[in-house]
Amino acid sequence: MTDVDTALPTLKFRLPGTWYAIDPRDDDAARRAVDEISRAVVGPADDAAIARGRVRVALQDAVIAAQRAGAQALFLCREVAPGMPTPAALTVHVPEGVSMSPAIGAGADAVMAALEESFRLLAVPGLDTAHRLEIPGSLIVRLHTVTEQTIEQGGETAVQRRLDARYWCTMPGSKQVLLVDLSTPLGDIPGVMLGFFDAIIGAAYFDTSSR
Repeated sequence: MTDVDTALPTLKFRLPGTWYAIDPRDDDAARRAVDEISRAVVGPADDAAIARGRVRVALQDAVIAAQRAGAQALFLCREVAPGMPTPAALTVHVPEGVSMSPAIGAGADAVMAALEESFRLLAVPGLDTAHRLEIPGSLIVRLHTVTEQTIEQGGETAVQRRLDARYWCTMPGSKQVLLVDLSTPLGDIPGVMLGFFDAIIGAAYFDTSSR
């Protein structure tokens, strides 16, 4: 179990197993981590190239999404326990274009209500999957989607299902919200992976001691 402090100093995660903490701006480090995780998950055999490609593409997409979103933290999972390789990515950022009316106050209930109403007005993807969680000082709503990707490797083609779970968190004493995105190419077992992702979020906490 690794205690991880993100670039946002008020939010901390305890991530089980082995994770790589990567600066989203460091393309070389991200590429090396993606390659290493792909080999660890699938193995180096030639006949596993298509499976390795599926993992690599999913993790590379997570890196690209983190870069485009201006993520302040990026973590790639190699394994959740010895002998249990689990490809997954975690990013943290403050989403742009999300602002709350001065009239709503900074209470978590008011901020969450305004956020969920904006989701309805904008018809945000995955809204029908909305699920509430809570950690001390923060209300959280999780939306998830499963999308299909076509992977081509060595003349072979395969379709993989990617799971993206987005956790919108109110920040203690603030109208600001924080977005934590967890994704994995293991979209064929969404229930299992959502349970794992929810456990990660449930163990996270906001550290307000420095305020």
